[in-house]
Amino acid sequence: MNAFNTLESINTVNMARWHELEQIMAHSMKNHYFKMVYQPLVSLTSGQLMGFESLVRCESPRYGIVGPDEFIPHVEQSGMILDLGDWILEQTLHDFSKMKKIGMEGITISLNISPVQIIEGDVFSKVMKLLRKHNVDPASIKVELTETALIHSPHKIAKTFEQFNKEGVKVWLDDFGTGYASLGLLRQFNIDGLKIDRSFINGIATNNEDFTLCSAIIAMAQRLGLETIAEGIEQREQLQILEQLGCDVAQGYLLGRPSSLENSTATWVK
Repeated sequence: MNAFNTLESINTVNMARWHELEQIMAHSMKNHYFKMVYQPLVSLTSGQLMGFESLVRCESPRYGIVGPDEFIPHVEQSGMILDLGDWILEQTLHDFSKMKKIGMEGITISLNISPVQIIEGDVFSKVMKLLRKHNVDPASIKVELTETALIHSPHKIAKTFEQFNKEGVKVWLDDFGTGYASLGLLRQFNIDGLKIDRSFINGIATNNEDFTLCSAIIAMAQRLGLETIAEGIEQREQLQILEQLGCDVAQGYLLGRPSSLENSTATWVK
């Protein structure tokens, strides 16, 4: 098979999967097969729970489990992220309100925002409306956008970030180190914190380049007055190194897997 035929075969497979995902996502939206799970964020200095990241999952009785790495890009490209995103915001803030009512004070909730929600929707107004509806303090909310998303309509994204900042909502860059952000961009977008991508955390104890990069990101963030979260921590040695480097918050399977509202509150409410 020549290179052209190979490429054509791959595209055919991709297109077939695209159409299949279109069916799965439409079916899952109609029948409410999405659910929210929450992964703990833990202080590296005190060991205390700082908050949770809100994560969406899809599990259909007909099609099985579809991973977010596959369905999130699909719903973004298809435009379905606008409806799904609205549901995620509503469900997360509803659940977070429940956490507060049972005594989980002083914690934050992190919301993942798609650039499509900023460019084609009015995610700022929707978030603020839901905060009022559920009586949630804007200061307890973090919105996260991936670093690579900054290249999409940067002026509109910067304006939305500024609106959130004025209301006290924190803005974070997710997957930092994998995209295109420069020091100039960090200043332009008025960022509050950086999440160091898990691909660098994986090798921090064994790879000098990953260690050096993580060290440089944390040092830069400290100079700029930004907080840092390291995601994807699975080993105690990684945790110890990040603590020594001055990272603020840890996230990963070592500290807690993403779990339902009920399991999360049962685990962390004393």
